[in-house]
Amino acid sequence: MLIKNVGKITVLLVPLGLALPVAAANPAHLQQLLDTNRCPGCDLRDAQLEGVSLRGADLSEADLQGANLRNADLRYVNFRRANLSEAILIAADLEAANFSQANLREMDVRGANLKDAVLTGANTCGWQRQDARLEGVNLEEAGCIRPTPAPSPNPAPAPNPPSETGVLPQRQAAALLRDWLTAKGNIFGPPFDRQLLGNLTTGILYADSLNSVTWLENNNAFYQYGVQRVESVERFVTEGNRATLEARVTEDYTLYENGRANGDRASFGTNLIRYNLQRVNGQWKIADYQVIN
Repeated sequence: MLIKNVGKITVLLVPLGLALPVAAANPAHLQQLLDTNRCPGCDLRDAQLEGVSLRGADLSEADLQGANLRNADLRYVNFRRANLSEAILIAADLEAANFSQANLREMDVRGANLKDAVLTGANTCGWQRQDARLEGVNLEEAGCIRPTPAPSPNPAPAPNPPSETGVLPQRQAAALLRDWLTAKGNIFGPPFDRQLLGNLTTGILYADSLNSVTWLENNNAFYQYGVQRVESVERFVTEGNRATLEARVTEDYTLYENGRANGDRASFGTNLIRYNLQRVNGQWKIADYQVIN
């Protein structure tokens, strides 16, 4: 079965004489997904979506347990915190998909394209990935999270956790932020440097930025930056492989589409922003941020 979205019309191409399989997915949720390309938190268990085109869809926190997404176009889809246990994604295109904190237990991605996919905090117990394309994927960000066994009547004392090394100094965190601000012109404008993006970001910020870069390229658009400056660091906390940096940042940017400035997508000002940092393979990167005021 092949499902395509054409504007607001959903076209289902089904071979003659074959009935559609019965699915446990909520029909209203399934239609919402096909109509809007957004269905966060939806019940899509056992949904039959083979060959579907859902590029850039929002399926965060959706329940896709047992869903059939074989040969689907799932590039840049947001699967954050979704349940994909036992889902079938054989030969699917999952380039730059965001699987952060998702349940991927026994998911079948044999022969799938997972280039630049984000797996931060994902549960990959028993997943099948033979012949999958994994360039740019950091498998160390994911792991097998097994159910917690019932406590024994006389539990053994927990070992002392290993001491952390390589604590991030504040000056290095501020330098990383400055590098990110400086790099934006080359990431969200020509040459749209994805490698530079990967060097500085991870997790949600990487996935969201990659989606933005693709949109800009496909729509003959780019951002032009003026002043990009860290005015002050207001707060800095580090613990293990994570750190939080709150800084006042001045930014000046304008979106250009087809050579014309878009006044609705332009800004110049100073904001207090909280950046979440994460150490990945010994390298600190920006994982997410939030504008405080």
